[in-house]
Amino acid sequence: MKKILLGLFLVVSSLVFAKDTILVQGAMDIEVDYLVKSLTDAKKEQIGAWTFWKGKIGEKDVVVSQTEVGITNGAAATTIGIMKYNPTLIINQGTAGGHDPKLHAGDIVLAKDIINIGAFRTEFKDYGVPSDQKDFIFFDVVQRIKDANGNKLENKTFSSDSKMLETAMKVPYKNGKVVEGTIGTADQWNRELERIKLLHETYNTSAEEMETVAAAQVSKAFNIPFMGIRILSNSEHNREDFNPETATWCQEFTVDFIKSLK
Repeated sequence: MKKILLGLFLVVSSLVFAKDTILVQGAMDIEVDYLVKSLTDAKKEQIGAWTFWKGKIGEKDVVVSQTEVGITNGAAATTIGIMKYNPTLIINQGTAGGHDPKLHAGDIVLAKDIINIGAFRTEFKDYGVPSDQKDFIFFDVVQRIKDANGNKLENKTFSSDSKMLETAMKVPYKNGKVVEGTIGTADQWNRELERIKLLHETYNTSAEEMETVAAAQVSKAFNIPFMGIRILSNSEHNREDFNPETATWCQEFTVDFIKSLK
């Protein structure tokens, strides 16, 4: 009986005294280096192909996760991060290519909506009939999630936590605008202006990148609040080439956001 009571006490104590932990992600070296430098008491941990650094930013317990590039890596790193560190908030941040011609390199998009722009199906066309991407149909089956009871939940889009969005909009930023928008994710890097225009008109996307929808979908599957933060590193519309410095600006904004959380 004493052993049972002791076991229950330890379980309850761990729940009562457990600290909130923030899992903050970036794919490339330049998208996590400032975050890692911002950690105090940092401890590096390697799990399979994915790297994590555990430490503090201010008074917050933070785990920095380098997801590597792409949807598969994003989903895997998020799942491992959840199972290993039990985060209470997941932030996916990094660079993105502009879709909205009103936005410029250095502008930050807070992900009000997130969608997999690489998921589509086509109707039958016979040989000799040219393919036309305007006929592609969004294949939302890939965004389906099962709940704990086995019910299938359809998701046209995913979204950031509304309270986190509200807080992030109040964070000061000097290198451009901060707006709410739609982030499109796919294992793609699009530079064709007609394709970028089509994606923007079809999905109302502000920018494109390669990991956010994966992190958002896994976060929702585990019922963990999510926040997407992306900075435009380039804009084909506005003839603005990739600027690696934007990756640091986004991390600086993310650190300020973390410090602003109550």
